[in-house]
Amino acid sequence: MDRQRDLFARTLQDLYHIEQELEDLQSELAESATDEDLEEYYMAHSERTTEQIGRLEPIFDAVEIEVEPGVADDAALSGLRTEREELVQDTRDPVVGDLVDAELGRAIERLEITKLETLLELADRMELPNEIVDPLERTRAEAENGLEELEELTATA
Repeated sequence: MDRQRDLFARTLQDLYHIEQELEDLQSELAESATDEDLEEYYMAHSERTTEQIGRLEPIFDAVEIEVEPGVADDAALSGLRTEREELVQDTRDPVVGDLVDAELGRAIERLEITKLETLLELADRMELPNEIVDPLERTRAEAENGLEELEELTATA
């Protein structure tokens, strides 16, 4: 990558893909949760994820990058999902299963936050307008709140 704009485009595409994958994963996590509070968290988070996807889509056009929203391979996310699938297969205790799923949720939130921090740093360096920065900041705040909420839920589980 030769330019900050290229890195911005790649990171935005990665984040968009993570959000899409997370949107699909939320219902699976809600179904497998044995803790009612965790189930409610995953269902509510699914709605927020859908809103975040809708918030990210206009940024592709606003930045005028040659990358479209869509599927992008993310090795970190793929690895997290594979690890979860392997652990869930070996888990017999439902409480342990909830903790495995919560670990995945926390890891994905942290991955989102990292991508958003990179995007915001690049946006600052590139002096991008508020129409791009504000949705990224809002999404980062939601991801941080989601992580905190999930940590609280699993501390009591």
